[in-house]
Amino acid sequence: MAVPLLLTLALAVAGWLAGDAAGAIVGAGLGLLITATVAVGAAVWARQVGSLLEPDAARELAPRPPGFGPVVDWVYDRTLGEQ
Repeated sequence: MAVPLLLTLALAVAGWLAGDAAGAIVGAGLGLLITATVAVGAAVWARQVGSLLEPDAARELAPRPPGFGPVVDWVYDRTLGEQ
């Protein structure tokens, strides 16, 4: 979970440097939005494609964006484990 946290903190700092507290809030929000988008994409893949495969094969073939492996693994475990 280091990359999503670092991304959020880096965008918050960049926002602070660009526009004080409001910029920091917007930057942190953008970092959280990016992380949430990756998680939602993983859930959609697991529901639409992963459900057609065996659970082990789905976990092996599932896309993992660089740095977001633990996030998408958590989503895949929760989504594919429900089958």
